[in-house]
Amino acid sequence: MAEPGYSGRVLAVLPDAVYLSGRDGEILWLCREGTPLHGRGILLPFPLQRLRRDEGVGMEGQRLKIGEDLAVDLGRAVAWTPEPFGRGDIGSFVGVNGPVRRLLESIAPDSGEAGPGSVVRGLSSIMDGCDAPAFPADSWELPILSPIFGLMAYCLDHGISEIGSRGRELVGLGPGLTPCGDDFLGGLFFTAHWLQEIYPGMVCLETRSILHLLQWAGNRTHPISRAILGDLAVGEGPEPLHRLLRLLLRGGDPDGRVFDAVDCLLKVGHTTGCYMLAGLLTCLLAADAENNDRMARTSLRVKRDAVLPRQAVAL
Repeated sequence: MAEPGYSGRVLAVLPDAVYLSGRDGEILWLCREGTPLHGRGILLPFPLQRLRRDEGVGMEGQRLKIGEDLAVDLGRAVAWTPEPFGRGDIGSFVGVNGPVRRLLESIAPDSGEAGPGSVVRGLSSIMDGCDAPAFPADSWELPILSPIFGLMAYCLDHGISEIGSRGRELVGLGPGLTPCGDDFLGGLFFTAHWLQEIYPGMVCLETRSILHLLQWAGNRTHPISRAILGDLAVGEGPEPLHRLLRLLLRGGDPDGRVFDAVDCLLKVGHTTGCYMLAGLLTCLLAADAENNDRMARTSLRVKRDAVLPRQAVAL
């Protein structure tokens, strides 16, 4: 939410959102009611008036004034914050794999424009042990999907510990204010953050490398995307992303709310939601594989120690 003294300019104008940049680089946006909630978004009950890029923006008392014609009263505005992840309604991570796989199996076949897209279909193919699906040679996604599928496969084979260092080639990859590569990394970082918070010690993650990537990304992607990617890395994202992760970590979906959260997430941006979804699912599946490997190694060590002579164990 805009703080007293906030001032800046209109950074970008889209049909359904107007992005503002403060003098300190702080990004906010105006959008219509019904848009998925986000801590940086200001929902308006009326159509956005025609604004122009680089028009001045500033707080005057409790009003956010934009250009000469628009002033938004924020006096009664309520800042949105996501529902916290409570330990009482989060299950053991061992129970997460089943719901995630079932979700992926359900949504992957629907790869049309209204569905979760090619990136989710590719994740499903990689999980099945197949090569990533082929796409038309003239597809705009082709140069984007190849490196994303490469990072997916690496995470599923080796875990998420190096996503900060290995994710650099995805920064700024793709068109738009939030490139697809950033969106996928954002979903990955968001999920990794919350896994560390909720299940301490379960995943091995080099958080310093993620911080270095965010600093390095400063002038390599759009300022809007850079701000959103930074938020996601510390666990702050659109409401449907929070809701979907919470539902999956509960380990079940008796009333179909998971699919509702997926549908809401897919409405974020043109392709933003589907790439965030792919990042979230990749992280959960990779963390599950990493956790299973760790449990198997621990079990093997216990069995070896149980049968080796005491002197050999000491060695």
